[in-house]
Amino acid sequence: MCMYQVALFLVAVFQGCLADCGSSSACWDDDLRLAKLEALVEHLQTQVSDLTAAKVKTEAELKITQDMARTAVAGCSKTWTLKRTQIVFPNLEKIALHQQTPTYVERMPTPLPNNTRAVIVQVFCNFWNTDGHAYLNVDIHQDGNEEGGVASVENTHYRVYANTFYYEVMVPWNGDLSDRLKFEVKSSYQTGGDLNWYRLRVVGYILA
Repeated sequence: MCMYQVALFLVAVFQGCLADCGSSSACWDDDLRLAKLEALVEHLQTQVSDLTAAKVKTEAELKITQDMARTAVAGCSKTWTLKRTQIVFPNLEKIALHQQTPTYVERMPTPLPNNTRAVIVQVFCNFWNTDGHAYLNVDIHQDGNEEGGVASVENTHYRVYANTFYYEVMVPWNGDLSDRLKFEVKSSYQTGGDLNWYRLRVVGYILA
């Protein structure tokens, strides 16, 4: 039996005893003890209410934490798959721009899977003389998906003899939007002949 139940039992007993007690000093003492006991019972009732409220709050917080954990685990169970391809855009095969900033919008020749999350763009530079320049800064993103993210590439090559440079960038992709890639040239500088140029291709995509 818990302390709260014991207190209630004692209050009931004292009340029964006082019913036949009269007005003697002993009864006054009993009245005082009963008042103290009733105060104790009231205090215990408050504690029980507080503990009940705290238990309800803790259970609610635990449920929220468990739901968040399940969601996180479910998200981790998704697999990412890299697919390699080779998509050529004739306009971007040999870019040799000098102080020009055009924008190219290229359509994918075939639709990508609906669960495509990013496309991989190849940035290749062919540099073939000692005193020339091959500068190209470009922002790349899916047309109409600027909020999804923009891949910015910056290239500054000067006085490099007979070298090639290659790297790849991931561009966010939303299958519900357009099938076009936009290449916005921010700056360019090219000297040294027609053997200095850049190439931009799609060489893969990410599925999830």
